[in-house]
Amino acid sequence: MVFRRRRRPDDPDRDHGANQPTEGAGVESDSAPKTARPNGPFDVSEVDLTDPDERRVDLGGLLVRRGEGLKLQLQVDERTGTATSVTIRHGDAAAQLIAVAAPRSSGLWDQTRHQIAADAQRRGGTVNEAAGPFGTEVRVVLPVTTPQGKSGVQPSRVCGIDGPRWMLRATFLGTATTDAKAFGRLVNVVRDTVVVRGERPMAPGDIIPLKAPALAEPAVEEQPEQPPST
Repeated sequence: MVFRRRRRPDDPDRDHGANQPTEGAGVESDSAPKTARPNGPFDVSEVDLTDPDERRVDLGGLLVRRGEGLKLQLQVDERTGTATSVTIRHGDAAAQLIAVAAPRSSGLWDQTRHQIAADAQRRGGTVNEAAGPFGTEVRVVLPVTTPQGKSGVQPSRVCGIDGPRWMLRATFLGTATTDAKAFGRLVNVVRDTVVVRGERPMAPGDIIPLKAPALAEPAVEEQPEQPPST
């Protein structure tokens, strides 16, 4: 598939306001527009597919931005062999992307973030909601056991973006939760992502499947699907 994002006036490599300490990174003011997607992520209907563009890797349900130092890893459901999410890594920072079908008349993020909070609290974690670059996000800290058997915590920032008949869930992990520059870099990647839902009927919440890129594309590592961090 060839595609070209419609040109917008902002620089895709800007920090999106994420050059402040993490607690305020990417926070929008109360006067910000209600829409969560003024600068992306995009629906496939919102990009120009007529001219070749090598900005993104074609993963089927998602078109994900290329970039120096970025590594992509597909998570595969061992029962079905279907790739369900992709983790984008840059150094010790990561963002996991999962796209799901949503109702035509309403989004899913309001409902989903309450489910995330309830699950985190059930697992003994702490949860806070805050303004983020895509609207209200959920900031979670979960207790974990390290490979050395010690007790620790895993922080994450979970964002949900409602699009036309889809929702894209982005979970930021690692230094993306503590370093504003690392967070801003991955926010840029999420903004440049294109969702390809397709026209087949799907129930709300069904995962939009992904696939490994064509042979002409850079290799993408696959691994068995792991339980979500939140």
